[in-house]
Amino acid sequence: MAEPKSMNSEPMPLDMENRDPNNMNEHVRVLFEDAFGEPDGSHSIEGVWGMSFKTFNGVKNCCYIVLSVLCGCPMAFCWAMDFACVQCCHIWMVGPCVHMWKMNVSCLKMFWGSCVHCLCDPCFEACGLCFSLIRVQNKNG
Repeated sequence: MAEPKSMNSEPMPLDMENRDPNNMNEHVRVLFEDAFGEPDGSHSIEGVWGMSFKTFNGVKNCCYIVLSVLCGCPMAFCWAMDFACVQCCHIWMVGPCVHMWKMNVSCLKMFWGSCVHCLCDPCFEACGLCFSLIRVQNKNG
């Protein structure tokens, strides 16, 4: 019998550089080049383009930092509670319910299998006997 995992197992160390190691949020990555592009023949003054780049990145980064400070911990708390509730529900309700369902369905499976065998096997055996008497001959005329 395998030993249960320790309740005190440490989670992976927090990587402060790569904060999306599973690329879960690649779809929300927005760079200046993703939002703006000036085609040939429609270029603004270099200073305007440069300041637009700095403004976009500065406002986006500053706004994200402010929103993260205001919402990050409360949202982490809410999501932790949600995941804990779902985990508890699966461990104490869904898992046992599925196990009980499988137990009951296995009895039904055996019953249904014997009914099908009792009803169909004689017919299939009779058909097999009838078809086994067929002989095919090739006559070249």
